[in-house]
Amino acid sequence: MSQKPFILIADDDQEDRYLLHTAFEEIGRSNDIYLVENGLQVLKYLETSFDESSMPSLIVLDLNMPILDGMETLARLKAHNVYKSIPVIMFTTSIHEVEKERCLEIGAADFIKKPARFQQTISAARYLHESASGVRQEAFKGC
Repeated sequence: MSQKPFILIADDDQEDRYLLHTAFEEIGRSNDIYLVENGLQVLKYLETSFDESSMPSLIVLDLNMPILDGMETLARLKAHNVYKSIPVIMFTTSIHEVEKERCLEIGAADFIKKPARFQQTISAARYLHESASGVRQEAFKGC
């Protein structure tokens, strides 16, 4: 894993990516993230990361994405010898308990609902950054 926190985030919604980027800017950590649109782009990014310093310390996945959704991406990551040790947090609008349980069974570190308000998105960005840093103290309680 990388020396400093680095978060690879996959979300197909352009507005959600913008809000997350802006929230990370608010906490002074926008250089610690890389945004992609789907799970296939996550896998392509990882395939082109040739050394530990370019590997993310955390991957954040939206559940509902085209091409390769979050649950399938999570399953592929956790089945891969190199990527399975990277923590993955599901960050989604879904509130279905069955989807949450399945993601946690596959190996997600957490499953959190996307915030409805920007202040909560800033709190979520802090939580994600702390998770990537390994200093997270408690579960996200933003919404």
